[in-house]
Order: sequence, then structure tokens, then C-alpha cells
Amino acid sequence: MEIKNKISNAYSNNSWDKKAIENIGTDAITGGLLITVKDKNDNIIWNAREYDNIVCEKILNKIIENTNKVSPDVDIKNTFDKFDLKQGEALIGKLEVEYIGPIYYEDSDVIFLRMLDRILFILGLLFFIISIIVGWLLSYAISKPILKVIDATNLISEGNYSKGIKEDYSIYEINKLIKSINMMAGDLDKQEKIRQELTKDISHELRTPITTMQAQLEAIMDGLWEPSQERLKSIYDELQRLNRLTVSIEDLSRCEGSKLRLNKSEVDLETVITTILTNFEKQLLDKDINLQVDIKHINIMIDKDKISQVIINIISNAIKYTPDKGEIFVRCFTKSDNVYISIKDSGIGISDEDKDYIFERFYRTDKSRARETGGVGIGLTISREIVKAHGGSINVYSKLDEGSNFVIKLPMKFCGT
Repeated sequence: MEIKNKISNAYSNNSWDKKAIENIGTDAITGGLLITVKDKNDNIIWNAREYDNIVCEKILNKIIENTNKVSPDVDIKNTFDKFDLKQGEALIGKLEVEYIGPIYYEDSDVIFLRMLDRILFILGLLFFIISIIVGWLLSYAISKPILKVIDATNLISEGNYSKGIKEDYSIYEINKLIKSINMMAGDLDKQEKIRQELTKDISHELRTPITTMQAQLEAIMDGLWEPSQERLKSIYDELQRLNRLTVSIEDLSRCEGSKLRLNKSEVDLETVITTILTNFEKQLLDKDINLQVDIKHINIMIDKDKISQVIINIISNAIKYTPDKGEIFVRCFTKSDNVYISIKDSGIGISDEDKDYIFERFYRTDKSRARETGGVGIGLTISREIVKAHGGSINVYSKLDEGSNFVIKLPMKFCGT
């Protein structure tokens, strides 16, 4: 205790410096401490109340008043502490300290606490105002793009897929939502275009043979033409064309729905692919196409007929769109627990625009040529669904005038060795 040390220092040569003790005592009074200094024989050397009891009472009462204002629930009372005064190990006197306890507040403490309360109130008010402003800004920053998303989805529901939303917001989740909406709108736009193209193509595919048959039958009925074998065969060919279209649509319906059933068995892919290539030898020779083969011996659990249908479709397209003296490279290999079948040609290739639609039903990159060859544009769609049913995927890598590479990926989890 600092007062204790100061009073002990006021003792020297077996006597007390009473003036020094008085200065220490009066300073202590202003701090709310009333001291009594005694010598070792309990004789009073200096006593604060004897020095100025009125001032002492006034200060103590003020402290009580301040303490009640600040901490009204605290039970305060006069407290007395006693200390021995020593120099070294020798007892030189005793010190008694009277104060208000267990806590007390001086005027300066009350002023400080009041100022602190005001500062905290002002800070709280400022933080409240700032929180309102920040909250409004955040809600605006969040609600603005959300409102745009709502407007965009309303447009999408009305069939307007072309109006995208800019992803220039600072909130990652909002940008991700906008990106998803834009992707959905883009996909719907593609599907709408495909639907329109499908309607037009189906209409054309149906109208052409029907119109042809109608014209020929009317001519025969009117007696303009004789029902010759040649004309009847022409009508029959058109009926066959209609039948092929119907069968193709039925095949597509089975593949895209839940009706596609797989009859899996363990087969050797090398044997399957080699057999298929053998069946294409004449077409390859007719166009003088150089066929290169790199096939590994791989046993795998698949539906042999359906996977053969996929490979046949892709190889048939490769031959069809590869010019004379071109090249086709067929590979079969394993990588990262998957089996890959790659069919690469040096044909006309596929544009970037067409690649986005190449697996969509009834889509054809060269419609006039496809009609000449009898295609209706669902071979690759069916191929994709068959591969998906096996848990795999099919992708195309192509550039216009640089050929195409169709890659079939099948999981090895059902493979044998």
C-alpha cells in the first residue's frame, strides 16, 4: 500500500516527521481515505478526523452519495483497515485507514462514468443508424438482382428465352443463381428451336410421301395413269418411308423413356467391333477409305445388341461423311476404370453451332443430304440414350472441315479380364 510506505518513510532517527504525515493525510482525505497514525505504543501521532472532521464527513458523505447514484444496490458502509508500520523487521508504529466500502466513487469517477454513458449512448445510436443504412444497402444489393431474376423467369415462362442477366454482382451466390437461370434460359431456347425444327421436319417427312402417294393414287383413280407395277412400287416405297419414320419415333420413345431394358452379358469388345467393321468392308472399299484399328482385348458386361447399334451408327456416319480416300481410326482402350471406344474420321467435321445440338432428336447438320440418304436425325439421340443407360457417356470432338472424333465411355465396374 503506497500510503503505508510513505508514512514509514516519515520515520527516522526514532522520531516522526509530523508535517510529512500531515501532508500525506490531507492528500488521503481528498481521495476518501481517513488515516490515523500511531506510534508503536498506540499513541496518536496524527488523526484525520481530529485534523478536520467536518471536511472528512463531507467527503465521506459525498462518496456515499456518488456510490448510491452509480451502484444503488451495493451495500456500502464505513470500513476500517489496520496495518503495522515497520522499518526492516522493527515495528515503528501502526496505521488505521477508514474509507467507504466495499466500493466507492469520487466526483471524478462519477463524471467519467457519466461521460462514458453518453459516449456509449452516442456510439450505440451511431451503430444503430449505420446498421439500418448497411442493412438497407445489403437488402437492396440482394433484392435488386433477385427482382431481375424474377423478371427474367417471368419472361422465360412467357417463352422469351433470349434476355439474359448480367453476372456483375459482388455476391457469389447471386451470380451463381443468375448463371443457372441464364443456362436454363439458353437450354430452353435451344430446346424451343429444336422443337420448332422437329415440327417442321416431321411435317416435311410426313407430307412428302403422303403428297406423292396422293398424287399418284388420284392420277390412277382418274384414269390418267395405269396401275402399273412400277407405279405401285413407287407408292409402296413411300409407305415404307412412312413406316421407317414411325419405327424410328417408336425407338426414340423407348430409349428416352423408362422402357429401355438392357439384356447384359459378358462380351469381348474386340470381337464385337471387329465383326461390325467386317460388315462395313464393302462401303470402305467403295470409297477407298483407309481404316486403322487399335483394339484391346476387353471383356465387359453390356447389352451387346444395343452397344453394337451405337457403334454401327457412328461408323456408318463416319463413312457417309468421309470423302473418298479419307481415313477412319477406331480405337478401344481402358483408362481410369473406364472403357473408351474412339471412332475418328477425316470427314467434313461439325461446326461449333451444330455440336451443341448434334445429339438432339431429329437434328441434322446437313438436312438435304440426310433426306437423300433416308435419315431422320435420331441415330445419335438413340446412341446417347443407350450409352447413358449403361452408365456411360458419349462425346464428340470436331471442327468443321477437320473431321470428327466420337468417344464412347463405359464404366469398367462390370468388366471382366
